[in-house]
Amino acid sequence: MEECTNKDEIKTNTSEKEPGCNTNIFSKNNEIFFNNEKCYIIQEIPFNDFYNYNYEQIKKFDKSEKESYYINGNTSSSDNTQVSTSSEDQRKIQLNKYIQKEKQNNQSVSNSSIDSDKNNEIKKNKSKKLRNEFLKQCEFSNDGSCYYTISSKNKLQLYATDITLLNAFSNDNNVLESLYEKYKNINDDEIARRNSSWINMNRNGHIYDCKFYPYFDWSDSNTCFFALTSKDVPVSIYSAYDGSSLISFKLFNDSQELSNCYSLCFHPEKNWLLCGTKNRSIKVYDLNKPNEICENRILGTRKGKGQKGIISTIDYKKEGYGNNSIYAIGDYNDILYIYADNCNHKNDYILKFSNKYNSNGITCVKWYGEYNILSGSRNGSYIYLYDIRNNNEYVQKFKRYALTNQKYLFDIHKNYIISGDTFGYLNFYNIENNELIHKQLINKYSPIVSVNVHSTYPFILTGSGTRRFYQNCNSKIDISCTSSIYNNTNIHDETSFKVDQNDTFKHFPSTSHYINSACTIFCKFLCNT
Repeated sequence: MEECTNKDEIKTNTSEKEPGCNTNIFSKNNEIFFNNEKCYIIQEIPFNDFYNYNYEQIKKFDKSEKESYYINGNTSSSDNTQVSTSSEDQRKIQLNKYIQKEKQNNQSVSNSSIDSDKNNEIKKNKSKKLRNEFLKQCEFSNDGSCYYTISSKNKLQLYATDITLLNAFSNDNNVLESLYEKYKNINDDEIARRNSSWINMNRNGHIYDCKFYPYFDWSDSNTCFFALTSKDVPVSIYSAYDGSSLISFKLFNDSQELSNCYSLCFHPEKNWLLCGTKNRSIKVYDLNKPNEICENRILGTRKGKGQKGIISTIDYKKEGYGNNSIYAIGDYNDILYIYADNCNHKNDYILKFSNKYNSNGITCVKWYGEYNILSGSRNGSYIYLYDIRNNNEYVQKFKRYALTNQKYLFDIHKNYIISGDTFGYLNFYNIENNELIHKQLINKYSPIVSVNVHSTYPFILTGSGTRRFYQNCNSKIDISCTSSIYNNTNIHDETSFKVDQNDTFKHFPSTSHYINSACTIFCKFLCNT
């Protein structure tokens, strides 16, 4: 996206102000200031990462200091003014290491065999610590009563959206103050209970995707279920109450071998479940007939012109002509296709958008309005907007750094794109005028890979984390390097986005306390949108 140009005129929100939400944007000295537009973390679910496995609270980040973390949980600063050990202490440590080494060399053969067994156990324990758990995907249910998280340890967990947070939106003059008063009176045991999941599902293989039923309603048990797909096992429908398996679907390829499903999508009107595979086809199953396939939509052949990549994401059109029947499909070949339920899918499609030079595998597709589609990819720097009336190239692009091979799921709220990036920032873009409206740092040490907006209230569910590789437990990793890269590559300077000091709320944090976590964020910015 081209660099946003600041306007000299004062902008005020003409919409009617709601209690506890006030939004004003104005420009001064070529800097954009934001009043009462702040995101606060109300609930945070940490994931066990041995990079900081003791869950020690991260201290307030200071750009003047170069902050480093150790894998065993200890922290140290590389500032010259703060030195952990003096030169004499270092000499003593080296002397003790030398004495211990001499003692080990003088041990007998029997003792050395015992020590070797102990060393093997230590190595095993260290190898366990080398594996970090990070969040890969998270999403609210349709009614917003709960949400799921998928972690790198092939684990799916269901959490309840905090009831205090849901009940806080009344006629209070200050929502954050009333929330804090309620949370202040909750004891630690109650907080731990609310932060615990009631469903924990461990799979042997990689979890590819999970989707809630689109008409999910906690008060109706017939709608409280979700679909889950993982490696080398059938696609299954599970109850959100107790995690029991309700239905399973086996996907077979042309050789009658079990095939993996890489993406899921519930039909918005019919009781269908669409399963995207790597065999150039979509398997459609009827929830009322679990033992047989409803449709096998072959998208392309080996020598044909149809779709051939692994289907990574599916999304149905929601507005205008062809709503709930026309859908978009993205694949890892960086091509976006549009189909309809009643068309001949074999080597036939409605539209095709190719962006191989600027994309590295489409991972998220969202319909916007009647004619537009938003597409995001892994290892890319932009979210692209396509117009189905102009199928040549994209019409807009929005800067968003996604520099790892993760999905980087974004979401749409009315005419805003909300997306995370590799540097832990939450970005708000106005789709209509191609402008970066708001940007805030949520996690200093991990990318924001998943963003989902609550269906009713101004909450945002974010997931942060990435895979880390460690050579040994004593290796030191400099965390501040990402911020320097960001400052050199980001066209939007951090100093251009400031918050009024009077609006700073001291009780709820605005940045994450953990390296890998799922955060429920209250966003004032969404109150009047």
